[in-house]
Amino acid sequence: MKIWKQLPYGWKVVSAFVFFFSTTLCFAYFKGRDTRPGVPIEILATTPTEANSWKGHPKVVYFWATWCTICKAYAPILEANLKFLPKSTIFLSVLEAEDSEETKEILSELTPDAKHPVYAADYRMLKEWRISAYPTTVFLNEEGKVVFSDTGILSPIGFWLRTFLLRFF
Repeated sequence: MKIWKQLPYGWKVVSAFVFFFSTTLCFAYFKGRDTRPGVPIEILATTPTEANSWKGHPKVVYFWATWCTICKAYAPILEANLKFLPKSTIFLSVLEAEDSEETKEILSELTPDAKHPVYAADYRMLKEWRISAYPTTVFLNEEGKVVFSDTGILSPIGFWLRTFLLRFF
């Protein structure tokens, strides 16, 4: 404890950030290891060509819902986070939805304005991917294996760190 008291304030702040980010990264890693979906994410693709184009690339899959207020608040931060994605990484936005007229209407409204395609996932798909809260961001490596899984808002530093580490898993 004596050493901690002697450290300058700046070092204490840096140490706290390092501790915080490594802890959240460990939680995300172990939650990701626990996620082994029986359904590949490529099932969301609208065409076989689209599904084939996703293979062999790391992916960031963002699960959200239209009724989720946190998702709405996170939208501008997510757009900022997406700037950190390497060109080879694919971003997939997945909306919690059932096959209903309301869902089709929401998707048709979102699709023209969306910077990224929005895919709809039913309850069975969400259950396979262990999505229990929104927003949930899942990071997959090139083989399609889940490496990190986070629920809630991700800071730009945490988002960048996870996308950077994907290449090593």
